[in-house]
Amino acid sequence: MASQERGSWLQLEKANNYWVPGLPRTNTIRMVVYADENLRLAALQSGDVDMIEYVPWAGMAAVAAEPRLKLDTQMGPFMDILFNGTRPPFNNPLVRRAVAHAVKREDIVRVAFSGRGKGIEGMPIVEGTPWYDADLAKGHAYNPERARALLAQAGFPNGLSTTLLATSQFGMHKDSAEITQQYLAAIGIQAELRLTDWSTRVSAGIRGQYDIAIHGVSADFNDPDGLTVVLDTSLSAAHGRSFGLSTPRTVELLAKGRTEFDAAKRVQIYKDMQRAALEEVPIVALAWREQGYGYDRRIAGFANLPGALTTSSGALLEFAAFA
Repeated sequence: MASQERGSWLQLEKANNYWVPGLPRTNTIRMVVYADENLRLAALQSGDVDMIEYVPWAGMAAVAAEPRLKLDTQMGPFMDILFNGTRPPFNNPLVRRAVAHAVKREDIVRVAFSGRGKGIEGMPIVEGTPWYDADLAKGHAYNPERARALLAQAGFPNGLSTTLLATSQFGMHKDSAEITQQYLAAIGIQAELRLTDWSTRVSAGIRGQYDIAIHGVSADFNDPDGLTVVLDTSLSAAHGRSFGLSTPRTVELLAKGRTEFDAAKRVQIYKDMQRAALEEVPIVALAWREQGYGYDRRIAGFANLPGALTTSSGALLEFAAFA
């Protein structure tokens, strides 16, 4: 790193003693911070910058339509609901299951992501992979009647009141929270929105200072074990994982899958893990979202990595250069 202005930009320069001969292919990369997504998009469209990450979903069509630019998207990250399991009511899996059946995912895809996503009504297992099961994928399907029945079974026939934590700094989080709030109200859960800046959201998540929370996340890699970072509630507190929740069967099966090398056995283990998670509810998955890079078509050597790896695509910048 050659220089920086905190909160504004940083400049990277090629290391001549880099361990791979001929890389990086670019001598200098200047990274500019645009906190406002519309300004970030405008900078790409005007040519002030050559590449942006997190292309706003409402602006993806415009980038795709611009002959000078390339829109490169992958479906990998997803939105979910997290729980504080250290106290009632969300220490009760029946209440968590009620939440899981309460939200109509298509509305989140439509509003938060301009239709560029897909609802998740089970655990975030990618369709078409060996671990995907069509029936398990509907295990938390939208069913408000079922949600109300589960609330009554849990001892809340008249509903309950709670708080819903999310950040106002990113539109996808705020929109997902507002839609979730509306659907929870429809089954009798009155959730007061607590919208904060991102740093406060992270701090509150780590400390368990919330009842339920909206989060956006990606698995660590394209294997069910990559979901450990999200689903394994035995791990230390993190802002992207439910807090103080007990989900022993899910945790046990994640560990079992991690140590099994037989492919067929792993498939069965991770399907069993999904069954356990549908009952124990370490998270409520809401929607996959397209994750997009937009860049000048003259740039060669860069690509948006597939699935969960999209968030690691920056590693390919060492291959990027103007053709």
